[in-house]
Amino acid sequence: MLSDEQKRSWYDEFGEASLHTGFDPEQARRWRSFKGFGGRAGPSVHHNPFSGGGFESINLDDLLGSMFSNAGRGPRRGRGPRPGPDVEAQTQVDLLSAVKGSEVLLVMKRPESCKACGGSGGSGRQTCPTCKGTGRRSVNRLAILCETCAGSGSTFTKECPRCAGSGRVMEERHLKVRIPPGVSDGQTIRLRGQGGEGQHGGPPGNLLLTVNVSPHPLLRRNGDDLEMDLPITISEAVSGATVQVPTPDGRVKVKIPAGAANGQRMRLRNKGVPRRDGSRGHMYLVLRPATPTAIDDDTRRLARELDRFYAENPRANLTL
Repeated sequence: MLSDEQKRSWYDEFGEASLHTGFDPEQARRWRSFKGFGGRAGPSVHHNPFSGGGFESINLDDLLGSMFSNAGRGPRRGRGPRPGPDVEAQTQVDLLSAVKGSEVLLVMKRPESCKACGGSGGSGRQTCPTCKGTGRRSVNRLAILCETCAGSGSTFTKECPRCAGSGRVMEERHLKVRIPPGVSDGQTIRLRGQGGEGQHGGPPGNLLLTVNVSPHPLLRRNGDDLEMDLPITISEAVSGATVQVPTPDGRVKVKIPAGAANGQRMRLRNKGVPRRDGSRGHMYLVLRPATPTAIDDDTRRLARELDRFYAENPRANLTL
């Protein structure tokens, strides 16, 4: 049922043609007023009212497809080759797997040829009772594809019960997919030829895989750079030290400078996220001096000893 006044107005003007997905009323008005339309005889080359001028060949299927096609794939052309539909899917990986690349196993459903009828949709053919074999029908002087026969001009005398005459059914498939290194959260990967199966010799569609990246307990991503908090002891912060740090490429040795402050950043070059040109971002270590967890009289005494070495009150410049 029409839900608003605009759709009702379109229906009154164009009839059932306005119910098609992607219907464009302005384009329909221009095409309806175009000379030679509506079955009247005309030359094979016409002036195109949709262009800025000049002459070019007009293909009725292409024009109808631009108005009523689904997902930009164009009109259905009878029983000729039809490309398979694109299939959308999602997968989730953790941040480290997104940085290094990984392989995931997808369990997905996609349209494939019906095995019960071999993709034919049924057996026996008869002239379509709706369009009388033309594959088109006229609504308010606007030619649209026949919904009953999908433009083929004929229907089955015995329709396949499994696919209801469509020739295709949804089948579950298991597919291993390689996630490229450096993929970002929400990025869509196009896998050509892994979508729905084509019909009548048409090429398969594509798989559009959206990758969702879950947070990592240690790593954070900022563009092509990675960041990680690095806990160090009070002694390491005061005197400096060489420590081992995990990176996406394995553990590396890092030299902590003497007098390291809380929040101080250290850069590990080319240890970040891979880029398409082969380069990489950097990895930043944020130094976090950690206080001892076991607090006793000796700990307190040593802490008071350290207070003597502050040149000034660390809160001297803390003003609002």
